[in-house]
Amino acid sequence: MIFAHQHTIRGMAKFRRSLWLGLTAAMMVCASMPRAGAQDVDVEVIVPESPGDEETIVEDFTFTERSGRTVTRADLLGKPWLACFVFTRCASTCPKVTAAMSELSHALKDKDVQLVTITVDPDHDTPEVLSRYAEQFRADPDRWWFVTGDKADTFHLLHHSFGVAAADNPDGPPGFQVIHSNNIMHVNAEGEVVGKYNAVVPDDVVALRRVLVNGMETPEKHRFVKPKPGIRIGEEPMAEDLATTRPPAAEPSEEPEAEGEDAVADVPDWVKSLPEVNASLNSLATILLLLGYGLIRARKITAHRNVMLAAFSVSVAFLTCYLIYHYHHLSKPFGGTGSIRMVYFAILITHIILAVPVPFLAGITIYRGLAGQVEKHRRIAKITFPIWLYVSITGVIIYVMLYQWPV
Repeated sequence: MIFAHQHTIRGMAKFRRSLWLGLTAAMMVCASMPRAGAQDVDVEVIVPESPGDEETIVEDFTFTERSGRTVTRADLLGKPWLACFVFTRCASTCPKVTAAMSELSHALKDKDVQLVTITVDPDHDTPEVLSRYAEQFRADPDRWWFVTGDKADTFHLLHHSFGVAAADNPDGPPGFQVIHSNNIMHVNAEGEVVGKYNAVVPDDVVALRRVLVNGMETPEKHRFVKPKPGIRIGEEPMAEDLATTRPPAAEPSEEPEAEGEDAVADVPDWVKSLPEVNASLNSLATILLLLGYGLIRARKITAHRNVMLAAFSVSVAFLTCYLIYHYHHLSKPFGGTGSIRMVYFAILITHIILAVPVPFLAGITIYRGLAGQVEKHRRIAKITFPIWLYVSITGVIIYVMLYQWPV
């Protein structure tokens, strides 16, 4: 990779054509990325009348934990706890829900908060099955319980105490035998449900983490209101629950909202779309790097210089977007399980480690090229190029695995 002051009209014309093709290809790649998601299945559950319908206190229950011990409501009194609902053979959103709980478990390691995962498929999910499932997420057996119990009692608890949908789906394909809520329910130390957060919506998980870690008040839109008897609960597995279990829209108020309480909801839409932008920039950087390598091999020095400067500009734009996105505390847990989870973290860790020196290596490489330090430029370029290319390619792979992986 050598920069020199040579000007070839034919070379520049080919460079412009190549760059245009590269830009077009990157846009086509990013635009054609499929959206992953579960089958959209509507389910309606009518909430019948029962004693205590006006209260938001969780009814008494009896479950068996993966360790074999019996867990009741009394075991959870005195500390806040989180409940989520999954089943281990789920081919839809359950891994994402459990990954969100795992993320919260790490964030709450210094807080006295209990996590409880309730299976909605108790006929299959025995304590032994739940134990194997929990091990995939390295769940702390003391702080994160995985429980199973009678199906009718479980569905009753979900409908009456948590106000969320759960129903058998016997005609569904393998992995879709049960339709259920994606929510994580926040229960206070008195056993009262106070919050409801969609585990597959990153903004919701961030909001819950802020409530538990920073002691913020439950944001208005996440405050739990129990559905009235006779109302229908309907939801799609990949979408937020319908407003039937949320409070009605608040009347306009002259008082400003508490700063930080609804910070996630106030994040602009363009910031939330930055993962797609970052994937596009990484795709474009990859194309430009390969194009620049091809140009220097063909001894087209000026075209090579321009392409590599463009690649550096694209990488700087990526870094800027990345920092903006994470400045708003947005994140998304990986929903895959088993061996693919190990692959994902291997790619992620190496990507992060190698991404740190790229701006410095690329800057030095470009400086030496522009300064005419040919030999020094060539030596450092042999180090910079493969690292820079690996970081760009794995950036796209990480995006696909996080946002498009069909879990």
